[in-house]
Amino acid sequence: MKRPLVCLTVIFCLGIVFAKLTKIPFLLLYSFALIFLIYAFFSARKELRCDIFLCCLAFLSGAVLLRNSECLPKCHISEYTFYKDNSLYTVKGFIANEPVSKENKSSFILEAKEIGCGFLRYRCCGKLLVGLRRIVSLRYGDEFILSGNLSRPYSSRYGAKSGYRNYLYNQGIYTLMQVKAAVKTNKNKGFILKRLAIWLKEKMESIIFKRVANLSAGVLAAMILGERRDVPALINDSMIKTGTVHILVVSGFNVGIVAFIIILFLKLTRLPRKARLAIAIFCLIIYCLLTGSSTPVVRATVMSIIFILGLLLEREADIYNALSLAAIFILLANPRQLFDVGFQLSFVSVISIVYLYPKIKSRFELKIKYLRFLFDGLLVSFSAWLGTMGFIAYYFKIFSPVTIFANIFIVPLATLITLAGFSLIFTDLFFPVLSPYFALTAQTLVLALLKLNIFLVKLPAAYFYLP
Repeated sequence: MKRPLVCLTVIFCLGIVFAKLTKIPFLLLYSFALIFLIYAFFSARKELRCDIFLCCLAFLSGAVLLRNSECLPKCHISEYTFYKDNSLYTVKGFIANEPVSKENKSSFILEAKEIGCGFLRYRCCGKLLVGLRRIVSLRYGDEFILSGNLSRPYSSRYGAKSGYRNYLYNQGIYTLMQVKAAVKTNKNKGFILKRLAIWLKEKMESIIFKRVANLSAGVLAAMILGERRDVPALINDSMIKTGTVHILVVSGFNVGIVAFIIILFLKLTRLPRKARLAIAIFCLIIYCLLTGSSTPVVRATVMSIIFILGLLLEREADIYNALSLAAIFILLANPRQLFDVGFQLSFVSVISIVYLYPKIKSRFELKIKYLRFLFDGLLVSFSAWLGTMGFIAYYFKIFSPVTIFANIFIVPLATLITLAGFSLIFTDLFFPVLSPYFALTAQTLVLALLKLNIFLVKLPAAYFYLP
């Protein structure tokens, strides 16, 4: 079997889809998985039979994993939640993500530990999405005692095919809470590395907004820190139309640039090779946590770490196997991510570039060296567009032919902006005298990117809305 890990990953994903489409009980799926595990163990010497049993085991493992994620414990907070319930509940827990504050409102995810109604108190578990009608001091890991009404998400903000409720369910959130009173305790139960990452993010964001005008700073913060709250809706919509909105979120593109910067900088320090690579892995993990650990970032981080480990072990990493390991890592943590549009677009775009680009390039031969770089960029953009256009048309009801040409110019410009942004942060921390020059460079590049995107949107047949 060529690239067995890739084959097993595909079969594992098919098992998740099978469990999604059927209602076979968990115990039955688990029993069959256990049987095939035993058969595979005793058939280890018979290669063909063992491969068949392993494939069956991978399929059933995916199904078992999804079904298990749907089986909530009896103490889960959703068991106390009803669609129409005006009771006042008290919930104790800690903030499990970076809170969002905007327009006199705050929201965050609370990891619940205790729930009470009246004089009764019960231990509980699970996540709930909390909304506050005022902005208060909130930090990741802070423990709170909240009083308010609980409800289940039932509205659909994004249409029937990607309902808001389904989106929350895929994140493991079954309960909403509108807070009436909040009391903060003196405890912080957050993961220390994530707390460090969020502190670094706040520091970097303050530098960007101190040195760069608000509009450009909002775009710059989105591109290098994953913070999109200050990106105007008009800019976001404009980039959706040209198919370049991916540069406004931290993705594999950004992780690749960060990995390059880290390794290059550490090389200048003349540290031992193994120490440099180990520090690079640590820095990539911090950057992943800093940007919110979205699916594209986790995928790119896992793949980068695999390639770095390959350098440490002096083994050449295979990109298909690295992609498979990244998918398994994400799905083991949450198998419902398979049905998330971000997961699908992230992996499909990489697969399209890796598989289609060499095949398309082999059919064309460009003899002019000066145009080869531009031509390769066109083929990479075309490969990614071919792979993702069906998903984008299905989920977002838009078809953008201009994407192929837009990415040729937007992506290199976004690379320069990212490099200028990190240079601005570095110089402001260590050489403040130089930071205004990098701030001006970053701001100029961001404005050039926005004007270029507006020009592309206005081209004839740049995009079409689908029925």
